[in-house]
Amino acid sequence: MKESRENIILRASSAAGKISDGMRPAIEFCEGLQKVMQPVADLQKQIQAIWVPRFEQGEYQAAINKLLESQRQIAAAVQKFNLGPIMAAAEVLGRHFGNAKALDDAGWLPHHSTPFDRCGKYWGDTDALHTLLSRHYTEKWVEIRREIEVRVMQYDVDDEAKATFHEALEAHEAGLYRSVCRVILPELERISRKELHGDSMNESVTGQKLFRELTGKLPFGSVDPVGFYSFQLFRRMSEHLYEHISSENDRKRFELDPVPNRHAAVHGLVVYSSMQNSLNALFMAEYIIQVIHTLKNLMNTTSVDRGG
Repeated sequence: MKESRENIILRASSAAGKISDGMRPAIEFCEGLQKVMQPVADLQKQIQAIWVPRFEQGEYQAAINKLLESQRQIAAAVQKFNLGPIMAAAEVLGRHFGNAKALDDAGWLPHHSTPFDRCGKYWGDTDALHTLLSRHYTEKWVEIRREIEVRVMQYDVDDEAKATFHEALEAHEAGLYRSVCRVILPELERISRKELHGDSMNESVTGQKLFRELTGKLPFGSVDPVGFYSFQLFRRMSEHLYEHISSENDRKRFELDPVPNRHAAVHGLVVYSSMQNSLNALFMAEYIIQVIHTLKNLMNTTSVDRGG
């Protein structure tokens, strides 16, 4: 018997909520780290306090001595709390954040095919980064497409979704960039309607409200690319892809953004005709399908005893 929409939504919310609860250890770790770093923050305030407009010679030497002492205390704090591994992890996170910001500034969505190790060299130079990525996705397209198709075939979505994604890839390879956005964005709504709304015609999925809510409860390690890259995709999906365009100023703003907007594409408000538009639509589509695959697995996990 076909499962009701209410049961599907209940199980999805419950599953995503449990995953959100699973992030508690990470949250507690961050809270503990904040307490550990408090002495360092206090020292920073002390250091800032010594910089006054003018120093007499004695005051200057006292300030230098205080600064040196502060440096010794910071070193001792790092050693005492064994912050070496934490600082190394922070360095990695900082690099990922910088990459995600550089990509966003250049109008590219992060993807598992993105050459992240090379992006960091172009922070602040969006033209150079755009050139790098355009060349990368042109020269490496055969391998990138093969990897995308392998991954999409493994996602728990129906054959129609996989066939549509295949056609979108074909269109991109043929240079039919306009077709990609107009094909793939409506398909995402069909998939969401079927998987999260029981295929009901009575439910509006235009703004993907339920999907965005459930996605927001998932940890950013649930889908690829992980971490800040996943957060960037979620932010762009939630705040950009499904934003409603209601004024001429909105339309002008979206015309300047290479990441497609669903409302603009479907209603012909903005023309998305570049290779970058097309790739961003494909990357966002794979992200959304991957999230639906993850949500379905979570729902299946929590439904073992259902109806028992």
